This record gives sequence, structure tokens and C-alpha cells, in this order.
Amino acid sequence: MVSILSFDGRSMLYLLKDEFSKYFSKEFPIFYKNKIQKGSGKNGRDLKYFYRSAIDSALRNNQVGACSTIIKYIVKYQNNFASSYLFVKNLPTLISKDIKITDLLNS
Repeated sequence: MVSILSFDGRSMLYLLKDEFSKYFSKEFPIFYKNKIQKGSGKNGRDLKYFYRSAIDSALRNNQVGACSTIIKYIVKYQNNFASSYLFVKNLPTLISKDIKITDLLNS
């Protein structure tokens, strides 16, 4: 759900409230890269895919608040090495949009 609604900052603030923390778990991450098919290949053989995360969608829609909320959640509940792959391509964009990432870098 958060991957779909990441284009809206208010939805992200509501879905990731601390009052819902009993549903959040480090074992089951809610932010990850989704595999999306680019187009149909010839006879279904040459299919091409790309990967997009909720952070990618929020940045594409200029949702600075949603990105900040996602980063806070990831630092608090998904603080592991695997989550760092969500930021490999987005780190320069996050810095250029002046989104606070100090907690992310310190985690």
C-alpha cells in the first residue's frame, strides 16, 4: 500500500504514524524495490524489467514530505544493510532537494 500511495505526502504521514507501530516489524519490511515490466518483448522472451521503490515514486512527484517520512520509518524500523539499496541511485537527488538525510547516514 505504501508503494502505491507514496506520491501523496499526507497519506504517507497517516500510514506511518507511531500509533500504528504495533503493526511494524523489522522482520517484514514495507519498503522494497518492486519489479516492473517495461514492455512486452517478442513472444514474451525478451522481456525487460526495471525496479522502482516508494522513494523513487515520491521523488518523481516532488513529495519532499513523503520522502522525509519514508526515511524516518526506514531508520526506525528497517535499519539494516539491505535497505541501503533503496538509496543507491536516489542519494544525490535527496541531497539536491534538501531532504534531511543525516539520520539515514548515521544509522
